[in-house]
This record gives sequence, structure tokens and C-alpha cells, in this order.
Amino acid sequence: MRTPHVSRRDFSLWALGSLFVAPAAQAQTAAARPLIGDMHSHIAMMRKDPPAFDLRQHLGETGTTLMAWTIVDDILWIKGTPYGIKQTGTPAPGELWANFQKMVSERYDPALRHWGLAKALVPTDVDAALAGKAHVVMASESANFLEGQPERVALAHAMGLRHLQLVHYIHSPLGDLQTEAPHHHGLPAVALQVIQECKRLGILVDLAHSPPEFVDAAFAASDATMIWSHSWVSRRGGSWKDSAYLARSLSPEQARRIAARGGVIGLWSVRVPGDSGYPLYSVRSYANEIMGMVDTLGPEAVAFGTDMDGAGRNPVLSQYADLREVVENLAKRGLSDAALHNICIGNYARVLKKAMTI
Repeated sequence: MRTPHVSRRDFSLWALGSLFVAPAAQAQTAAARPLIGDMHSHIAMMRKDPPAFDLRQHLGETGTTLMAWTIVDDILWIKGTPYGIKQTGTPAPGELWANFQKMVSERYDPALRHWGLAKALVPTDVDAALAGKAHVVMASESANFLEGQPERVALAHAMGLRHLQLVHYIHSPLGDLQTEAPHHHGLPAVALQVIQECKRLGILVDLAHSPPEFVDAAFAASDATMIWSHSWVSRRGGSWKDSAYLARSLSPEQARRIAARGGVIGLWSVRVPGDSGYPLYSVRSYANEIMGMVDTLGPEAVAFGTDMDGAGRNPVLSQYADLREVVENLAKRGLSDAALHNICIGNYARVLKKAMTI
């Protein structure tokens, strides 16, 4: 079947919002219920109509205190099509790196300063998030900006990057993509250098969008902390020949291998209206799928990776109030307090702290 249109809206139209709420109000909200963490979010980055959106207030009202706010470094060279997101242009040498630096200095950092939101840079910042003070994890949805140069990882780390996905939707020297025909067939040497640099500096490695051969090779070659931030677990997993939403899925076996290495798998919020077998279509079904992942992988390996504001048209979750509904639904499912905490925020916090501890 055809993949639903998945758009990446113009990154340049950012909302810087209105005045932020007092920290005490956020802490009071967070203390009353399980806190929320999200391993993959673009909320407010790509919206065309957010004239008065206040991210800090939204996080405080929903008890969301640890959020990977994720830059899309190849946004200028991709486009949503009826068959999924495809590469539409080739960046000139140096263009990806220049664009990444511009995104950080002119948009990302000014937005956080406007909202009064701090980056999670060290393990104690993650502890503060677990105590109710919202922190943003600076993440990038691919390492295209490195342009095959591992030494740039240190430069990005100095900017505050603490969560790095290796590939996305454009051709990369770091590895193949889930959604395109393979070229590298495994783990390129430069990709291992990048992974090892991440380990040395204290950056969490994100394997999302990488094919199974890459994931297996990465685990065999390095003991760096690695996760899978966002997609879903299908019955058999996908291949690049499948529709995009199937190609992006993990098989249960692949997900178990990630979990066995201490990794965490995040569930996205993409809606697929044309496939009755696809499990996500409502807040309740999102909670159902989380419980199914817990049954398959255990509560220590499951988290939220919503892809907020990046999950295409009419996503299952469109704001953190929706994710709060998921948490309230999960709280009725008989999970222990510890398991609920881990799914909602603890698992992401754990792997972040592990990666940051060097």
C-alpha cells in the first residue's frame, strides 16, 4: 500500500512563544503524577502557526521534564512524498556543517533562552529532570553535519549535543538507511570512529533509521551506550523495499537485541489510516502498544519517542497533553510504580546518564 504523506515542515519558521511560567508551578505539577520523558521530539521547531506557543509552560503543565529536542540537520535536502520522505538534493561540501551551526546559534539556542529552558549536559542535570525541573536534551536527527569527519563530534558536544542519531534520509558515509537500497552493507569504519567519539565525550548514540545489519555490527564493534529512539515494533520488521512506515519498523528479534544490550526502544506517534493491521490510531491504542512492547522486551527497554511535530499529518499524539493521557491510561494497567516510572522517563534518564558518565 502507499505510505501516508509524511511532511517535514519548513524548519526556518520557529515559534519563540510567550513568557514562561515560574519554576515552582512546573515543579508542583510534576510532583503530583509520574514525570514524562521523550526520546525524540521536534515540538515547536517546524510549526507554521505557533504565534503564542510557550514550550516551557506546556512542559510544566504536562509534567514533561526530560525531552530530546531534535534538530533535523538534513531538512533542506528532503521532502515528504506519497511514498515517504525522500532526498531531493545534494548538499555542497561544507553546507551541512554550516547549516547545523546556523540552526544552533540562530534558532535552537535563542529559543531555549527565550523560554528559560536549560540543556541537560551532565548526569546531575538528568537528576534534576527526574526531580521535576524540565531540561532539554540537545539531539540531532542524524550526523550528516559531520560530513564524514569524526573530529566534529567534539565541536557539536561543545555546543551542548548529548544525543546523536547517525543517519536519517540523505545518503551518508556513516551507513545505510532503513528506507533506501543499501550501499555500505554493514558498519563503515568512519561510523565506528563516530560511535567511539560519542562514547569518549559522553553522547548517547541513537541507531534509529539504521538497518539491522548496521545495528548488529555496531553492537559487535563497540560497547558505547546505544538506543533506538523512535519507530515501532512490527511482526516481522521491515526492509527498504516496503512502504516507509513498515521499512522503519523493528522486528521483535532486533528489538530484543537492542534491549539485551541495555538499550531502550521508543514508540513514535505516526498514524497510518490505510492499514487496519497497524496498531496506532488513538491515545488508548498507543498505551496498548506500549504494553505490548513491555510484554516483548520488558519494562526496562521501553520508552516514549513520540516524534512530536515530526510524525506527519494527523499524528496519534500532537501535544504533550496527549502523552499525559497515555500515562494516565498506563497507570490503570497494573504496572508497578517502578515499571511505570521507567517507561515514562526512567529508562531514557538511565541511558542518558550512562552515556554522560565518562
